[in-house]
Amino acid sequence: MELVNNKYELDLHWVKEDLDLGIACEGVFFKDMAKLTQVISKVKDTVKKINLDNQSAFKVIPSVIGECICLEELDISHTGITSIPDFVFELPSLRSLSCRCSELAVFPSGISKAQNLEFLYIRINKGTAIPSEVSSLKKLKVLSLDLYSDEAFPAKLGDLSNLEELTLLIKYDEGKVPALPDSFKNHTALKKITVNDIFYRHRKTIEIEHAAKILSSCKNFESLKISGFDTGKSSKHFSRLTGIKELELRHLLVEGNIFNSIKGLTKLEKLCILGSDLKIAAVPDIFADMKELREFTFAGNMVFDIPPSIYTLAELKTFEFGCTAISSIDEKITNLQNLESIQIHDNLLEKLPANILSLPKLKLLNIEENIFTPGYIKILNEKIKAAAQKGRKIDFFYDRQGYRENVKKLRGIRDINNVNIEAYSKFCINAINENPYAIKYVNAKKLKDTPLYVNLCTAAIKKSIFVLENIDHESLGRQYYFHLCMEASKSKEIGNFFKLIRSDLLSDSMYIQICMEAALNNRSADFIENLNTDVFQKRFKREVYERICWVSALHYPKTISKMIDPTEEIRKMSK
Repeated sequence: MELVNNKYELDLHWVKEDLDLGIACEGVFFKDMAKLTQVISKVKDTVKKINLDNQSAFKVIPSVIGECICLEELDISHTGITSIPDFVFELPSLRSLSCRCSELAVFPSGISKAQNLEFLYIRINKGTAIPSEVSSLKKLKVLSLDLYSDEAFPAKLGDLSNLEELTLLIKYDEGKVPALPDSFKNHTALKKITVNDIFYRHRKTIEIEHAAKILSSCKNFESLKISGFDTGKSSKHFSRLTGIKELELRHLLVEGNIFNSIKGLTKLEKLCILGSDLKIAAVPDIFADMKELREFTFAGNMVFDIPPSIYTLAELKTFEFGCTAISSIDEKITNLQNLESIQIHDNLLEKLPANILSLPKLKLLNIEENIFTPGYIKILNEKIKAAAQKGRKIDFFYDRQGYRENVKKLRGIRDINNVNIEAYSKFCINAINENPYAIKYVNAKKLKDTPLYVNLCTAAIKKSIFVLENIDHESLGRQYYFHLCMEASKSKEIGNFFKLIRSDLLSDSMYIQICMEAALNNRSADFIENLNTDVFQKRFKREVYERICWVSALHYPKTISKMIDPTEEIRKMSK
């Protein structure tokens, strides 16, 4: 295979095949590093871009890289390198470096030599910190950090006087969120910050007040994206960012209605609010002064109405309102003559404004997962085809009408106090039969002092034991919670989800019974790791641990590999 067909760009990245995800292999995987070095040598005098992403066998950066005097972009992410020699940073033309490497124990201080670097994408591994030398990269415009460590940022990080974009991807399960250094105050170049926590099930607290004070002093700051944190009361300080043009808030825990914190952000051009965690009961009518708003996205909260001032946004091009309980769209939407995209998916809509297709710039209409009838869809299709014949092409998406209808009806009950228990329980069971995860939308307090909530939880767990994390433990009580955990332990999937069981809510005898039942049914080699924790080892004697391991190994021998100091008897039995 000819690997060098462009003397200026050498793309040697590798994508491993994953049949489960439908991913085909891509590129060439190098096992022989001498071959890889040979390929690079052929273009060392001319190559400007080298991509070695995912070449996991690549352990050492060859000296030939240092001879690529024209090299501007180098990607060595997801390789097996353990160090980066100084000759990489001394490359005179190097503008972009991507080194998200899990084996890189310490990020080298030699980075300070890369004075022409404009784009830096790095991984900070557990127990390490961002080297203070990064602050000396005066030409750096974009800094993206994959953080596996919660170490504080260098105090002088804000000395990056040309930095325009800062991205923080939080990839550690537990720890604090590093604060934005005070050195960013009055920064003249900073435009955009993105902070994303991929482990948002274990909420970390992010302090908005401190960051907002700093960012409000940055005259060119215009975009903030935050996802997966607990902001608490500090979310009210978003109101300080009066000059911001783009705000994206996803999967946040906040105190109060987040819209009340942003109603004064009148320069917004793009606003995105997503996630049921926000628990927004209504979108307040705050948009009258947001004259510049061009894109509005809202999804994941069971609100019933679209605020009237939305229909006054003359500049609006993209309107998305999904995963809500709205059942109608006002005819005034046709006043928004600049609308190009309308996405009103996953609601309870059964008809649209009569003239919605007359919007002159409309290019996309998405009404998927509502409750439109086949006849109504047919009429819309005919109108869109007629428009196409006149030269107006509108992409139309309308699949899965009626999808999760019962779940949405449960979430969309306006006044639960006016619904009697029998009717409410029927809503609940219909929703759980449709999707077991609907248990998290059941108001357990409404069903208190009846067996209905227990029955609903049991029905949900029989469909998916993952719903254990959505159970309202307080409303159940210890005994009922024990019965639910025993039911979950009968699943062959229990080994993968055993950690969802709250041992602190159970007596010793209850928890041992659950462990035994799980050991009988488990089909995961990692099951025993749930018992190897300090909490379990301190709570129970060694003989209890061995007894559970014995049962587990008897029914699924692979689990013995995870046992701490297995006895000779258990070793023999597992063989």
